[in-house]
Formats: sequence, structure tokens, C-alpha cells
Amino acid sequence: MRVLLLNQTYYPDPVATSQQLRDFARYLKSEGCEVTVMTSRRAYDNPKKTHPAEEWVDGVRVVRVACTGFGKRSFFHRMVDGFTFECLLLWKLLFFRRQDLVIGFTSPPLVGFAALLFCALRGGKCVQWIMDLNPDIAFAVGYLNPRSLLGRFLTFVLRFTVRYSDYVIVLDRWMRSRLVAHGVRAENTVVVPPWPVSESPTLDSQLGKKFRARHGLGHKFVVLYSGNHSIAHSLDTVLETALRLRDDPNVLFLFIGGGLRENDVTSFRETHRLSNIRQLPYQPRELLSESLSAADLHLVLMGKDLSGLVHVSKIYGVLATGRPYAFIGPRSSHVADLLAECPYGFAVESEDVDGFVKTIAMARALTEAQKREIFQKNTAYARENCSTKQSLATFMSQVVEPLRSPQLSIGELSPHQLPSRA
Repeated sequence: MRVLLLNQTYYPDPVATSQQLRDFARYLKSEGCEVTVMTSRRAYDNPKKTHPAEEWVDGVRVVRVACTGFGKRSFFHRMVDGFTFECLLLWKLLFFRRQDLVIGFTSPPLVGFAALLFCALRGGKCVQWIMDLNPDIAFAVGYLNPRSLLGRFLTFVLRFTVRYSDYVIVLDRWMRSRLVAHGVRAENTVVVPPWPVSESPTLDSQLGKKFRARHGLGHKFVVLYSGNHSIAHSLDTVLETALRLRDDPNVLFLFIGGGLRENDVTSFRETHRLSNIRQLPYQPRELLSESLSAADLHLVLMGKDLSGLVHVSKIYGVLATGRPYAFIGPRSSHVADLLAECPYGFAVESEDVDGFVKTIAMARALTEAQKREIFQKNTAYARENCSTKQSLATFMSQVVEPLRSPQLSIGELSPHQLPSRA
């Protein structure tokens, strides 16, 4: 079976979706599929850097498409980079051979439409894997007016794409509800949560100590946010809390990663002359266990009103580390669902600075016995419910295997026959 994956980022880009897509491509390859990834030539964290136009990685063919390289300086610059990538991607697809299965992801937003158009012209089945629900996110944060010409156009393209694709993959039940509101039949969706991108360190590991020593973190209480600094994350709550605790020399707020709001963190730190905020770039995947293990309190962030529009995948990696964590975000969300099943984390509403200050105090007061219990419960939950094997096996059994059947394919199934995972 020939499978084509379309997404703007891929290995060696450090962003989580790129790493998970690499896992997915390697898994498909191990299952006997002939896999091609079509992605951008521009490096995610440094758009001035370009990757080879074509190469083989892990037995997977990687075809890279040119685009502009303005980077993450603003929403407009990201939009221009995404638009040029989509245009040149469509041009590349016009001359690409037929595939049995084409999977469009959501970076940038119109990639899924390109996948659908390619299947309409060449044949094959089309699947949308919704990582982020755009343009709804842009509407929710005020970047785009849903009644504007562009807003209405993007909404039309989204609805057309998801309604006419053979299958729609979502990350949680809240996202499924959002898609159903756009006209997708619930029976035509399947929930496949993402998975951790780092291995779980052992309780007595020295990984965190190595990272602390390397970066001079000493014995401070490290509150860590690691990942994409985007408009979908409640960074302001964290920054205001850092300002509130500026006179406590024992608490350090460490931001690792980058993205659209990286400059906001830098500006806030410099404006208020905060020595309790440190910033580091994305860490290589092989060092993720070290950096994640260095935290005394992990942060999992989601902006208010964004439940079902984004899925904060870092929660799975945080659970795998077994370290204490605080979720800052809405009560109606997939992280809140997880907390209900595995109540070994703290929860704070967005913009509740007082609540977050109290949460940090509670985390600092945890005994060693309580920390061991958190480690044991969270790592066990991650192993049993959030593994790479589970998520990819779900996709294989509910999407790929029906296609392999000579008697039955997804397109031949009636909606009530389609399997789904609640």
C-alpha cells in the first residue's frame, strides 16, 4: 500500500507534531507500507536554514517543498509562509503518482484540502488528521474575523474538506464535537490521541541533575514550560505569576522551545528585569528526557475557550516523566478529562494568577513520599493508556486494515459500519 503524508514540518524539525509524524511514518513502514512524506524545505525553528529537496529517512521517502521563510515573527508572516507552501505543494502534487491512501494534517490549515484535491484527481482514499482546528483557533483568539471574506472562505474550505474526506481523525472527544458542528458525521471520525515523544526516565535517574548542572539551575524550584510558545497557550498567566514571585530567589521559571510568542516572553522578562525567567531553545529529541526530568513542576497550558480546537499533546510526555505538573486551562477539556481519571496533577483556570501562586506553594510543599506516589501513578497511567503502540494500533485497525481488505474498503462502508473509538 502506498501512503502519502502531507505536513509542513518533519524530521529533523524539533516540534512535537514533527516528531510524532516521524513515529507514524516509521510505524507505517514497519507494517509494510510504502511511505512518502511531503513537507517544507524550511527548518521550523530557523527558516533561513533549508533541508535537502529529497532524501530517505528511516526507509521513508521525504520530498520537501520550497516556500518563503519569514518565520514566526507575526501571524501575518506565518500565514504568508503557509500560503506559499500550500501553493507549491499543490503544484508538486499535480505531477505526483497515485497513492492508495493520502493523509493530510493541519499545518498549515489548507493542507487537508490539497490532500482531498489530489485524491479527486488521482484516486485513492483521503483521510484528514486534525491536529489543530483552524481557522476556528484564529477566530477564538481574535486574529481573524469569522464574518470577514477570508474567514468565511477558510470556514467553507474546512467544512468542504472534512465532509468529503473518507475519514477524519481527531485527538479527543471535544474536538470530535467541534467537527460534528461543522457537519461531519460522528460515525466517520475516530479518536486517536497523540503520544509521548520521549521515553519515561526511571525514578532514580540522574538525567535531571545532568541538565541542571549543564545549565546552572542549581537547587532552584524549576517551573518548566517546554514546547511551542503559541497563541493557544495561556503564557500570560505564567508570566504574571513570575512577576508576582520575582523576589523569591528559589523559584525559577524556565521556558524551553520557541514559536510565535517566544518574543513576548523575552520582552516581558526584559521589560520587568526578571532574573527568575530563563529561556532555552528546543532541545534535541535525544535530550528531551533530560530536560523534562529537570522540572520540579511541569506546565501544561491551554487558552480559555480553546477546548476542542487544540489538543495539548505535551501532557502525555509530562505524565511519562512522573514529575508533578499543573494544568492551566479550561475545566472542559481533554486534560481535565485525564485529571478525572488520574488525579495526580494540579488544575488552575486561565488568568487565575492567585490560584497558580498557591499551586506552586503546594507543589513546593510535596513530601518525597508524595512525589514517589505521583511518579508511580502517572507513569503507570501513561504506560497503560498513552503509549505510541496503542495510538498507532488504533489507526491501523480502524483505517489502514479496512483498506487492505480486498472485499471491503473505507469508501464502501456505510456510516453505521464505520468503527469508532470514543
